[in-house]
Amino acid sequence: MILSQVTAALIRLMSRLPMGALHAISSFLAFWMIYIIRYRRAVVISNLKNAFPEKPERQIRAIARGFYRHLADVIVETIKLNTIRDHDFLSRCTIAEEDKVILQDYFEKGYNITGLLGHFGNWEWVPGVVSRHLPYLVVPAYKPLSNKAFDRLMLETRSRHAHELVPRSQVSRAVVRYLREGKPFVLGLIADQAPKPKNAYWTRFLSQDTPVYSGPEKLARSLKTPVVFVALRRQKRGHYLLHVEKIADRPGEMKEGEISARFMALLEKEIQADPRSWLWSHRRWKHKKHSVSVDS
Repeated sequence: MILSQVTAALIRLMSRLPMGALHAISSFLAFWMIYIIRYRRAVVISNLKNAFPEKPERQIRAIARGFYRHLADVIVETIKLNTIRDHDFLSRCTIAEEDKVILQDYFEKGYNITGLLGHFGNWEWVPGVVSRHLPYLVVPAYKPLSNKAFDRLMLETRSRHAHELVPRSQVSRAVVRYLREGKPFVLGLIADQAPKPKNAYWTRFLSQDTPVYSGPEKLARSLKTPVVFVALRRQKRGHYLLHVEKIADRPGEMKEGEISARFMALLEKEIQADPRSWLWSHRRWKHKKHSVSVDS
């Protein structure tokens, strides 16, 4: 416990370093992950080979190295969120005007929004760019960490760039409160984790049968909110551009599973364009479709 508190305090101090210094630390961290500890190397290489069976071994390993460098950048850039100033953030992270218009149009029409995103680009910076460019309350759902010291640190960091962070188990309660108070909101849901197969929607994603959480789609249907796809595209090191694309204006009129399928198709398109920028160290395909019983 004491060690966790000390580490959290050191991370807070690190956040005061300029971005250039943090990126230098990131380069060292990436080298450490690639060549020393070989962080989840077997999972990363296996995921890449299965996702891109047509790519030669040399290209797979090059993507893997790029992924580790990107992941190290995401780590230090997330730390920087704790102290980054608005003008510095806005010089590094913005939104294309045509994509901004999509969200502005929904706001002017009085719609709340459900935003679906994956672990692509720097997903931790998404609430910051939305909250700084639009009048919506930005409400990301999150999974609390088991380590209390680090959970407090992440809440402290993320809360600087969002109206409220809501534990996933309390999303419905928070949404009811916003609706009662008449506050327009964007509910942010990361939707590319690996759910248990039994209650999942299955689709083809990166050359594989892949289970998808059905919860975000069901929530959007119940809220009757437009659903958008969100991806923070890396432009160069430490600089990002937010991309927004419509998935459904009226989710209640979509076929079951169609919202999930569209989300995964759009996410795959982003990954194909920049494969290093997705979280390949996650055991995304630990469940197989044939493991689902007939009764499910």
